[in-house]
Amino acid sequence: MKEIKDLEILENICMSNYTSYKTGGIAKYLVYPNTIESLIELIKYIKNNNIKYFILGNGTNIIFTDDFYDGVVINLKKLNNLLVSKNIICVSSGYSLQKLVSITIEKNLSGLEFAAGIPGTVGGAIYMNAGAYGSAMADIIDEVTYLENDEIKTKKREELEFGYRESCFKNNKNIIILSTKIKLKPSNKKEIQDTIKEYTEKRIKTQPLEYPTAGSVFKNPDNISSGALIEHKLNLKGHNVNDAYISTKHANFIINKGNAKSEDIIRLIKEIQREALEKEGINLELEQEIIK
Repeated sequence: MKEIKDLEILENICMSNYTSYKTGGIAKYLVYPNTIESLIELIKYIKNNNIKYFILGNGTNIIFTDDFYDGVVINLKKLNNLLVSKNIICVSSGYSLQKLVSITIEKNLSGLEFAAGIPGTVGGAIYMNAGAYGSAMADIIDEVTYLENDEIKTKKREELEFGYRESCFKNNKNIIILSTKIKLKPSNKKEIQDTIKEYTEKRIKTQPLEYPTAGSVFKNPDNISSGALIEHKLNLKGHNVNDAYISTKHANFIINKGNAKSEDIIRLIKEIQREALEKEGINLELEQEIIK
């Protein structure tokens, strides 16, 4: 792997420094490809040597276990090209979603306001069809370019199987999102800023942003939000496992109050799921991803 050009390779890295929960064990390698070509060579090497790997964005929707990760964590943040042409934006998967929101304000382009405050990368947002306030990435994406088995391919939006926090990319671990083309609408800068201000104020009031967290823990089941279920039906608001707490501000958030470990968070998740099934007959589906 070290003979591959344009790779930054770090060894024995503590993943708690790279996840929004601030938890996780040691990863054998953390690798930053500088080019798509180096990424392709890296994937070839990994597959030829039967090494497990994981694509890391900003670490905002994942839980790395406390165990040693005997593989390669690949971070694409150096793949961060951006091209804006009128209302069309072509952007690499490693680009910061928040930075992209700022660009849309500057360019008087509307459609990405819902993403203000979502602290991920463009690729991660596409992967899980991130959304808020009735809008999602699926609403603005025209096409996505990705790497599959050493071949670069492109799919149009209608081929991407977007659903509630779902896309075709979640079901195929051989795919790595490289870039996307987004279509937005010309608008008034003040209107865009006012909408973002409104959404930001809502987030501050309703989400525990002052603590390490990874966003919504569970997908919403039918007929009730996960937060309402956990708070009003299960009466678990504020429940904890060591320093992992169900937030008192929003019950579908788990927060790290200081020294929580991933095992504490995972145990708390399982307790919530068990209570939901036993008391309400509801199978709560995890929105976050556990990496072992």
